[in-house]
Amino acid sequence: MSRSSILPGLLLTAIIAYVSEYLHSVITFGGQKPVSGVTIAILIGMAIENSVGLASIFKAGVHFSQKKILKIAIILLGLSLSFITVITTGSKALIIILICISFALTITYFLGKKLGLPEKLAVLIGVGTAICGSTAIVASSPAIAAKDEEVSFSVGTITVFGVIAVFLYPILGKLLLLSDMQFGTWAGVAVNDTSQVVAAGFAYSEAAGKIATVVKLTRTVLLAPLVLILGIIYTKKQDIGTKDKVNYIKIFPWFVVGFIAMAVLRTIGDTLFAAQSFWPVLLEQSKELSKFLIVMAMSGVGLLTNFEQMKKVGLKPFITGLIASLIMAVFSLSMIYALGI
Repeated sequence: MSRSSILPGLLLTAIIAYVSEYLHSVITFGGQKPVSGVTIAILIGMAIENSVGLASIFKAGVHFSQKKILKIAIILLGLSLSFITVITTGSKALIIILICISFALTITYFLGKKLGLPEKLAVLIGVGTAICGSTAIVASSPAIAAKDEEVSFSVGTITVFGVIAVFLYPILGKLLLLSDMQFGTWAGVAVNDTSQVVAAGFAYSEAAGKIATVVKLTRTVLLAPLVLILGIIYTKKQDIGTKDKVNYIKIFPWFVVGFIAMAVLRTIGDTLFAAQSFWPVLLEQSKELSKFLIVMAMSGVGLLTNFEQMKKVGLKPFITGLIASLIMAVFSLSMIYALGI
């Protein structure tokens, strides 16, 4: 992918991000800012895609914003959190994550069987619900020798409920009077794709967004071992060979390492450079840049959300995804309350 091919799309997402942040700064209600820049960016992107459509010249750059720019933003976000905070937050959520992953996979598997879905389609929907949305589905599909249409249906299903969650979770969080820690943990555990988790988290509050990102990254790291387990199970169970060799190094989320490295740098820097004037300036600038890049990435999410494509998801996968998403939301929130997070 050449720089020239991604430039138009990058420029478009940057403009939408700028406009979104401006609207966020001027829209007030009762002295409060009710709509985040993240939410505005997604809505603007969705409006463009589903009215005039996204021209092909912009698509490469928009995809780049949604995937690569988001990862850069998450890495920079590490500078706003100490390493101790990252480890503490991730470890607190780990038990919930492990239980919810097992729960989501089990629920979708049996729901799929009850509704007559192909087994592998049910597994892929479960993987997408449990780990990290479409990324997990695409990474897992070779390990279980899934068909192309099974991958497409499962990605479509997960995308539908991920988009709904971006808007619904913050509303529910406010109604339930969830703290930033509670909401961030909930979004990080229960919402599907990384971009959707970040969107929902930062739509609630900046603190919730940071917590949701840490929890989500903890969850994402489990993708590689899960794919390995699925490959072993399906190879033994059905004596199948995978269509493609799974590259575990490639699917490992290396941007998580970058995020942790930035958190370590923040921890060391707070000790070494506490008295230096450049350090708080650097932290503030990295925070603002990360925030803007996140809004850019979210505009990409909106620009790549096509309602007509969503309608193509079959009824049975839709029902499976709906029930699994509802159960996952209630179950994970119940665990958060039960564990006193």
